[in-house]
Amino acid sequence: SVLHIGCELSSFDEHKIESNNEIPIILWNHRWEYDKNPDLFFQTLFKIKEMGVDFHLILLGEKFSSSPKIFDIAIKKLKDNILHHGYCKSFEEYAKWLWRADIIPITSNQDFFGISAVEAVHCDTYPILPNRLSFTEVFNQKTNSEIFYDKDNQLLEKTIKVLKDYGKLKNYSFLTKHYDWKHISSKYDQSFEGMIKKITK
Repeated sequence: SVLHIGCELSSFDEHKIESNNEIPIILWNHRWEYDKNPDLFFQTLFKIKEMGVDFHLILLGEKFSSSPKIFDIAIKKLKDNILHHGYCKSFEEYAKWLWRADIIPITSNQDFFGISAVEAVHCDTYPILPNRLSFTEVFNQKTNSEIFYDKDNQLLEKTIKVLKDYGKLKNYSFLTKHYDWKHISSKYDQSFEGMIKKITK
């Protein structure tokens, strides 16, 4: 059997802040690595900026010595849009940035589960997700197809639409509730108890 990862989502609730941004805030809260496909993420934002659609950007995550160069390019190109960039020194700081954000476009080429996406959506951030990898299962693509995209141009179109209508966005945090560790842990307990019974028979 396969059990989902448990996330400490209830810890974010202690740092919740009410956010009513005049300009919508886009979030990146992943590692600064190639497998997260930052090129597509930033190229999409460059096009949106060229089109005159206004947004702010919170750029979280740890930078490594081999981080993609697109991050340095983006920090220069989007300097007027960026509210924060870099690694958060405390969980409280990280949580507060997530609660401030409005939209999280995901571009990953590899994700076994998507903890950062689950954390952001739990904090009321609207997801725009690739129709692939674990996201289709974790966020139930069959019943929430409106938050998924297939092609790069669809990501651009959906992001622009969401930026323009962000004051009316649906809250999808209900999709993350059952990934909280306090719920997942009981499934682990049941699974282990079942194994023990089989072994001791």
